Amino acid sequence: MIEDKIKQILTELEIEVNDISLYVTAFTHQSYANEHKVQSNERLEYLGDAILDFLVAEYLFKKFPEYPEGKLTRIRAKYVCASANSNYALQIGLDECLLLGKGEEEQGGKTKPSLLGDLFEAFLGAIYLDSGLDSIRKLLSNLVFPQIGDPESDFFFDYKSHLQEFIQAESRQGVEYVLVKETGPAHDKTFTVSVFHDRIKLGTGVGKSKKEAEQNAAQDALNKLAVK
Repeated sequence: MIEDKIKQILTELEIEVNDISLYVTAFTHQSYANEHKVQSNERLEYLGDAILDFLVAEYLFKKFPEYPEGKLTRIRAKYVCASANSNYALQIGLDECLLLGKGEEEQGGKTKPSLLGDLFEAFLGAIYLDSGLDSIRKLLSNLVFPQIGDPESDFFFDYKSHLQEFIQAESRQGVEYVLVKETGPAHDKTFTVSVFHDRIKLGTGVGKSKKEAEQNAAQDALNKLAVK
């Protein structure tokens, strides 16, 4: 039973369960929801995303009182993104309980960073509704915050910030990310984004989310510009 697997994860995380149905919804991907006519985890993902942003920002604000807003934002970007969130989901075994539609399952959905990142956010949303903000803060204190010991860590390299800093060192104009196309069904889209500076295309990236595509576009631009 999926409920038993979820309860096992929550027990290991020392999170008390009041309403298991919230967690089942958190593990329900849109592809599964469509096939079984149940609610997907998208609304919980929305909630968890905002909570994760806030709690990491709060932690950084207290940990680095000397850092300006821009640097705090860049550090947060390393630890709150699809790649990082996917990493957290795998660390605590959330992938084992993810409910996917048949097609998504066959395409290896449980290994896709975008899906796992969304799952982690939905999981946080469920925890918040079930047991409150302090339970999430405790989880992040064990799972996420210890990894932020070194702000220069390469846990996640923010190519967008690096490209922005490089361009603005040479020009007053920034860069612009343009969505070129999106393909695939609603629950499994692929995005193609190009990055421009002064109407000149610097690079193009593809990803399972717009954020991922933008990061890949920035990385492509940096490689072409031979920026280390």
